[in-house]
Amino acid sequence: MSLFHGQIYGLYYVYQHRFVSLPLLGVRAEASIKELAAQVKLTQTYGNDAGFPIEAKYTFPIPARASVCSFVMIKQDGTRVVGSVLEKQEARETYETAVAQGQQASLAEQQTPDVFQVSVGNIPPNEQVQIELVYATELSEDEENDSIRFHLPVHIGARYGHAPQSTPTPFPFRGSVFISSSSPTPFLTLAMSVEAIAPIAKIGCPSHSVSTELGPDPKFPNFKELPFSNYARVSLSSDSPLDKDFVLTIKSAGLDTPRCVAELHPAHDTVAMGLTLVPRFKLPEVSRQEFVFMVDRSGSMGGKRIEAARKALVVMLRALPHENSLFQIMSFGSRSSSLWPHGSKPYNQETLEEATRHVDSMRADYGGTEIAAALQNCFGARKTDRPLSLLVLTDGDAWDLDRVLGEVKDAVAGAPKDAYVRVSVLGIGNSASTAMCEGMARVGNGVCMMAAKAPPISDISVDWGRPSSETKEKEKQSTPPDDDDFEMVEEIGGKGKTKKTLNIFDESVDDLMDVDPTPAPPPPAVVLSDFPPVQQAPFKIHNLFPNIRLNVYAILQGKTVPKTVTIRGTTAGGASIELPITVALSHLQKHPRRAPCHARPCRA
Repeated sequence: MSLFHGQIYGLYYVYQHRFVSLPLLGVRAEASIKELAAQVKLTQTYGNDAGFPIEAKYTFPIPARASVCSFVMIKQDGTRVVGSVLEKQEARETYETAVAQGQQASLAEQQTPDVFQVSVGNIPPNEQVQIELVYATELSEDEENDSIRFHLPVHIGARYGHAPQSTPTPFPFRGSVFISSSSPTPFLTLAMSVEAIAPIAKIGCPSHSVSTELGPDPKFPNFKELPFSNYARVSLSSDSPLDKDFVLTIKSAGLDTPRCVAELHPAHDTVAMGLTLVPRFKLPEVSRQEFVFMVDRSGSMGGKRIEAARKALVVMLRALPHENSLFQIMSFGSRSSSLWPHGSKPYNQETLEEATRHVDSMRADYGGTEIAAALQNCFGARKTDRPLSLLVLTDGDAWDLDRVLGEVKDAVAGAPKDAYVRVSVLGIGNSASTAMCEGMARVGNGVCMMAAKAPPISDISVDWGRPSSETKEKEKQSTPPDDDDFEMVEEIGGKGKTKKTLNIFDESVDDLMDVDPTPAPPPPAVVLSDFPPVQQAPFKIHNLFPNIRLNVYAILQGKTVPKTVTIRGTTAGGASIELPITVALSHLQKHPRRAPCHARPCRA
């Protein structure tokens, strides 16, 4: 069991008012990496070494951008309990009923957008249980062009609890639950299958030593028909847990160029579309901007983290536009302060040197992490005659995430169009909350890495080659009605009709408690609306920035694959953009061990 910023990760139960962790016997991670996305299947085996049944909880971190696809618990006798999605209250009642009846059950609940908690009830003594979790996630950018990065957090293989002792006598656990140190079975196994449309130029693993094989898996039925250079397999086996995050980098030709891949559903009449590009354009810099750097100086930022923040600040300070720029440096923790208490100052050599000296003196000595209050102070002190670009540097998580995102959202919504607010975030360290960092950047119309100085492109849309629901509705409203489809109906109470009067005090009614024995009519059938022609995620594309990847997905009704899709938008100066992108139909082999999606995605 491990504790990070007050969050416990691992499988544990409460006994006599203290947390007791269960031994993690083994973990296997399988990943299918296709282009810019990955599907990950985690299988973790735990053993109950207590002499009594326990009701355990398992808390695990998942990137905020990921969607949980499947959750399965496997009992020692091989029985598979497949998770399903229910309303939160209904799910809890079902779980508690199963536990009360002595059945094994699991309950997964979203605690925050990047932390899930599973309650596993009634694990018998001396028995093991396996948790299978499948999630899909986008891959992040690597430092090189045409290169992406896949990573697994160190927490997936953290070995908590006491290791079982190797002994020549038989194990006291039914079914030989625990594995001795002399067992050839590795504790940790990672297996990744990489598939790309273009040839793979390079695969690297800067974090661990791995085994890499080029070419498609020979188990594929059409193995000989697949292009050899577009496939690779990466594996890792270890008797020890991960000591740091596992990172895999993949370089393939054309990953940064505009491309749109279509995939036909094998059973339904739908087409899945994935559009991606790394924009390359230059826009004139916006004059009269205000730049504010808000630095987390809480205690958790000590050591290498505050050092990394200082280095990043020095670089970014020297990259600001020279003309008509104002800038400010704020520090926050349990309190907040500004380099210049009376407001931002003009950017020049004198103020740059003063700011640099201030950065060099920064220490992690501001106590806790109160981001919401610091944001409120920042937005309250901003100049309202020019755009504001705010960059937040932090390693932490906010307990009041809704308030943090609310402060950013209100500031963006309340800013004039010619004095807009843009918030970007630089997350520092492995424990930085992806939910908070990416959430602030999303509602702040910024990016979760470094503040861009070019004005944003807004009003972005994608023409998927299908009329949208709004378009169909407008066409319907603008079409003159056919007279044959309408019938004149006389208005109730009109000419020739007598209004019915209801006496609300009728003395002829003797028994006020008398009820009509006729049963109530059944409720009307629930009629769900048809699927729209286009389902797009994200539903609204906020901005487009140079060198920041844009990923957009859609499900189109029908089997027709459009030949091109078109991105449109407008710049702050009123110029329009229009970029047509050719669609390629995917023929990549489906992963043979791909888990079914028994539950709908938990977040987009």
